[in-house]
Amino acid sequence: MENPLETTAPLETTAPLWDCRWPDPVALQVSAERILRDLPMDDPTINRRLPITINMEMPIQSPTDTTLLTIKALMVTPWAVERIFWHHPHTGQPPPIQYAISLTTDASGYVTPGQGVLLTVDEHRLVPVVIAREPETGHYFVETLLHHTQDYDTPHAALAAALGEPPPKPPSLSMASTLNRQVSRRNMLGFWRRKQ
Repeated sequence: MENPLETTAPLETTAPLWDCRWPDPVALQVSAERILRDLPMDDPTINRRLPITINMEMPIQSPTDTTLLTIKALMVTPWAVERIFWHHPHTGQPPPIQYAISLTTDASGYVTPGQGVLLTVDEHRLVPVVIAREPETGHYFVETLLHHTQDYDTPHAALAAALGEPPPKPPSLSMASTLNRQVSRRNMLGFWRRKQ
């Protein structure tokens, strides 16, 4: 069941409608998979080796304003690494955003996706985000952390790069696993020299 929030933005004669729903990582995954299916198979900007991965993060709660509750997740996709913000639909308040130009709406009066705004994520921090809306999820906000993922083979590596963390180290091979691997005669001497 959808519970759209009717909100009032400053200096606007008509109130844009928000379709804010309870955060649902499964719905977000389904929408991302649908988007991926619609993208061209030969698009060079899409890294189809990467599976879509969603990791929920702790909600941000303002200590002085109990209506300001932002729930977020990190999403790795074949096209980008993004932080997703949801607005809690039960606060009865519009999303805590700032914008210089009045929000545009579609024919039904809902806020159209693709508009850039500043989202208040805590009392002292504004984050530039893009408004998104999918049939499975309703409205949410996207902060792009990494614009391209072609250079990464795993979601962990892409996420580490997006967050500025060192890449995960490959697992070290034990002597037993190395000895169980087939080695040509040419490479056998080189193997023992490396081990010394």
